[in-house]
Amino acid sequence: MTSTGDIADLLTLRALRTLAAVAQAGSLTRAAVALGLAQSAVSRQVGELERAFGGALFHRTGRGVQPTDLARQILPRVDGLLAQAEELAQAGRALSGTPSGLVTLGLVPGVSGFLAAALYGAVAKQYPEVRLRVIEGYSGDMETALTQGRIDLAVLNRYRAKGSNSYRRLFDSPVCIVGRRPFLQRALLPRKAGAKPALPPQTTLHSLSGLPLVLPVPPNAIRNLLDEVAHRHRLTLNLVLEGSSSVIVKSMLARHDCASVLPRHAVADELRAGTLAAVPLAERMFRQHVLLATSAQRPFTLASKALAGLIPAVVATALAQMAVADPAER
Repeated sequence: MTSTGDIADLLTLRALRTLAAVAQAGSLTRAAVALGLAQSAVSRQVGELERAFGGALFHRTGRGVQPTDLARQILPRVDGLLAQAEELAQAGRALSGTPSGLVTLGLVPGVSGFLAAALYGAVAKQYPEVRLRVIEGYSGDMETALTQGRIDLAVLNRYRAKGSNSYRRLFDSPVCIVGRRPFLQRALLPRKAGAKPALPPQTTLHSLSGLPLVLPVPPNAIRNLLDEVAHRHRLTLNLVLEGSSSVIVKSMLARHDCASVLPRHAVADELRAGTLAAVPLAERMFRQHVLLATSAQRPFTLASKALAGLIPAVVATALAQMAVADPAER
């Protein structure tokens, strides 16, 4: 008969983690790959747990394995134990002053292109124990995720008063009419005979009248502002397509005679490559504030604090590099 002490010796965190991985993967082979173990090691650990619990944990099927009733009753408690172990490890790291663990960061499309990779490099160098999870979405989605406690931090856009989360301003960016240079030259600055094609240094909201526009799908911060201001000024917008992502919007701009309204930094790569051009809107309200927001619904861990401290410097470096490379900034 197996003693209670012997059973406890079999219930290691490694074995429990293997049990959870097999249940999630539905296959010993896939679980072994996910865990970086040999399949024989996974089988052995499952067998030891079956001895400890006194019954089979999985049914073998033609497609893999399925949890038995015993496993289904045990797995929620296993998940709880693994979560507690992770919390204990993070608490120990925090007490020792070493940031560690997972930090979930939300990024709006306008900054994700240059910020995600730059942040990874900085975090890997300075805080190797911290693991990043990056989620992209528009500002409204990020605000909701922060309020619900689904993410720790977010870099998002604002044009109005602040909300219920905590904010730190990172930089301001002009909002521009964006499109292919020849199209914008024809649309915004009537060409005089013999004059060299050029773009105006800035333009007004009324320049949008009649332009075929590609805009983000609402709700979206810049779209909401544009619709509101256009309505107030009785300006009819010629909306030809709505896109749910920046990839869709930029693809339209690069291939067709149309325009969008975007912050300058959101098209920094395209401006540098010369595939798109941008003309700032003169109205003061069209100045985008890019903020670092933290959730009031999640504990501000040592790892979250470390990432929040890195972001402003990484953003400043990236913006400086973009300014040097952008012909309009020189």
